Amino acid sequence: MKYSYLTLVFLIIISGCKPSEKLLEKKDDKQDLINFLFQDYIGEKPSTSFIVIKDGKIEKCQSFGYANLENKILANCQTNYRIASVTKQFTAMGILILINQGKLNYDSKLTEIIPEFPDYGKEITIKNLMSHRSGLQSYNRLYPKDWEKQLVDKDVLNLLMKQDSLLFPANSKFRYSNSGYAVLSMIIERVSGKTYKKFMDDEIFKKLGMTNSTVYLSDIKIENRAYGYNLIKNKFEKKDQTKFTAIQGDGGIYSSVSDYAKWDKALYDETLVSKNLLDDAFSNWDENGKTDENGYGFGWFIDKKNDKKYLLHNGSTRGFLTTTLRIPSEKITIAIFSNYGNLGGLKRKALFLASLFSNYRAPMPAELVLKKDIEDNGIENFATKFNQLKSDNSKYDIVNKELVYLGFGFFKNEPEKSKEVFELITSEYPNYFGGYYGLGQYYAYKTKNNKLAIENYKKVVELNPSNEQRLVNRSKKMIKKLSE
Repeated sequence: MKYSYLTLVFLIIISGCKPSEKLLEKKDDKQDLINFLFQDYIGEKPSTSFIVIKDGKIEKCQSFGYANLENKILANCQTNYRIASVTKQFTAMGILILINQGKLNYDSKLTEIIPEFPDYGKEITIKNLMSHRSGLQSYNRLYPKDWEKQLVDKDVLNLLMKQDSLLFPANSKFRYSNSGYAVLSMIIERVSGKTYKKFMDDEIFKKLGMTNSTVYLSDIKIENRAYGYNLIKNKFEKKDQTKFTAIQGDGGIYSSVSDYAKWDKALYDETLVSKNLLDDAFSNWDENGKTDENGYGFGWFIDKKNDKKYLLHNGSTRGFLTTTLRIPSEKITIAIFSNYGNLGGLKRKALFLASLFSNYRAPMPAELVLKKDIEDNGIENFATKFNQLKSDNSKYDIVNKELVYLGFGFFKNEPEKSKEVFELITSEYPNYFGGYYGLGQYYAYKTKNNKLAIENYKKVVELNPSNEQRLVNRSKKMIKKLSE
């Protein structure tokens, strides 16, 4: 019987034995898994570049696809991607550098630094801005609809200064805020006396040797630049600028995965700031202060699994998707940058790589293990394979939403496989709406069985997930449409 490498590893793990070093050192087997992981970027497609950093050394750095499709420029580890919200790590570090220099403190008020800011901001502190607890309104809902030029950080500040209230009292709740990080970039400029770009250049990029990284300006040439693409009507369109992509503090940095390794190294020592400040950045902050819970630090989401702390952040903007994952206890970091703007799943790919390169000390995403097995061996024993993974939840990370994505991955070309996945989800998670929605779609569009489609859509409405109101509304519309 022929087994895939992933199946072999799985069999070894469930038998209670450790994978042999000889097996793990088979580079071709690891490469096969990497090729599987990034198969959607292979060929005449936009690119992705990833890096694996373990114990301070680069274990793997590889790229797939094109940084520039029109000119046939292949991506490589020096390709500069717009890292979008991963920029927030750098903006937060800029503030920490100023705190480290004694020019700011966590409790500095917004109105102390920017006196012309309206009184409604007088309770907002630096700490609130960095931890997304400021209550500032979203700039994408404030700008005039007839605005033609790109907004910059100063425009965001000016728009906020025309308001007279917050969304909620400062520090009363968490709400992710691009506005807050645009304001932080302006605070960096006010306090340092330098532009945000020059501050990043002088205080971070040059100090760390990140010679390939830069802050976006519309009139500068970005070396090794990847251009963003979206797949629209089966055609790749190069379009990576919007009215918001010239805002710097929340998402305006271009960098490469090779430069990210230099950044990661500085997060283990005191090259930029003290270790106490780094620990603050890597801890959750709530209304009571610093905690060891899941949540958000300063430029990082915090997630704890099996007593391990995971530091992560995604980025998304027109034509680009990025993700970064650090597991300090394992001294492993993954960064994945892509200019394929509507092909997601990078966070789970990062966890897959972290598991693969840490001797499986980080849990492997179950849906990717299942997808590999389905591709290799078919769908027939899918439920059995799922139960095998489920029996060892310390080794495999099972997320019901990710299983739904797995099912929809087969929906277009192999709908019967998607049906098998959705049915398993409804069986394993009867109080979760996702499997029912998948079955509703399957029966409505693949078999035209309106009765079964309506039954499943009704389950979605009955369960009424508050964070998925769009799908609830769509289910109601489908029920009405199919009942006519």
